[in-house]
Amino acid sequence: MSTTARADVHVSYHQIQVREEGDAPVVDSVPNGLTASIPGAAVILTGIHTGVVDVTVRLADAPPDAAAAEGWDEVEEVELISFEGGMRLAGLLGDLPEELPVLTPHGPGRYGMRVHARGRDIDYDGVARVPFEFYLVTVWPIDVGPEARRRLGVGVAEELGLPGKSGDLRERVRQQGLPTQEPGRVARGEWGSVARVAPEPGRVARARPVPPPTPVRGTALASEHGLRIGNPYQETAAAPELPGGLVAAVPDLLVIRTLKRQGRVGVHVRWDPVAPRLPVSRWEQVEEIEFVTTTGIMQIEGMHTDGERPPNLTFQGAGRYGLQVHGRARRGERLSNRPGESYLLVIWPVALGSS
Repeated sequence: MSTTARADVHVSYHQIQVREEGDAPVVDSVPNGLTASIPGAAVILTGIHTGVVDVTVRLADAPPDAAAAEGWDEVEEVELISFEGGMRLAGLLGDLPEELPVLTPHGPGRYGMRVHARGRDIDYDGVARVPFEFYLVTVWPIDVGPEARRRLGVGVAEELGLPGKSGDLRERVRQQGLPTQEPGRVARGEWGSVARVAPEPGRVARARPVPPPTPVRGTALASEHGLRIGNPYQETAAAPELPGGLVAAVPDLLVIRTLKRQGRVGVHVRWDPVAPRLPVSRWEQVEEIEFVTTTGIMQIEGMHTDGERPPNLTFQGAGRYGLQVHGRARRGERLSNRPGESYLLVIWPVALGSS
């Protein structure tokens, strides 16, 4: 007999977690682009960076048949290992939704988990105030009960008055599962974005890394000699002092000084995998800075790019980035709607992740 329940789940940093109460180990690698697990935890990746997604949980006695995948964009399956029998769904840094049941109701042991997803491509890296991504999470027992508990070492050592094996396992998973944030490490593949590959008949769609975005050209609105770059969805930081040179930064906010007090300036944006070796020619001034984003969303305020929405400069997620700002024709301070000066922004990752 199956049990079904649904709820809106608040997510951040593209993650829905599957975990027990309390601290959970970190799942740092998701090869299929949708879901992965390690002993004691699992993760489901969302398309949106922050916001609300619609999640349905179905507890079953056996794996669903292939017909259950109809109408979904992606389907992936992993195995859950629960040490305590209380694994629940929750957004990263969020509470465990009471509307959704415990995924491992038969206690510690091994379970199967199949994840169906729809809508992850609608607004990748965006912020959703109402859900437009949908997930179906189906879980069924594989190896549960007293013997499964013993195979996992749950309770046995305690009965004998010895150190708990399950506690040791969880601690080892925590240590091994923590992301290694080496300088220059690029998250989630070479460039961190995911492209869906059309599957062959009978096969499940997989994910693969995609190259950085195409360079963007447009205009942005300068105000009081400043061009601001930040997260338009959150008030994350107080503005830094207007720089004497080209650019200044505080966490989650950048300000580029413009000679024009008010009006439009030209903006070009380019993404590089590493710091550029030489300044770009034909630009009169250049200044380099490192900055930090805790949300992974940084947009140029008031930017227009031929009808498209402003690009996210830090599409690879939270972390530390390098920025070169190049200025050209930076003379005059007249009020104008035509770009009398322009800027080239070159961005590259330095150390990604929140640790």
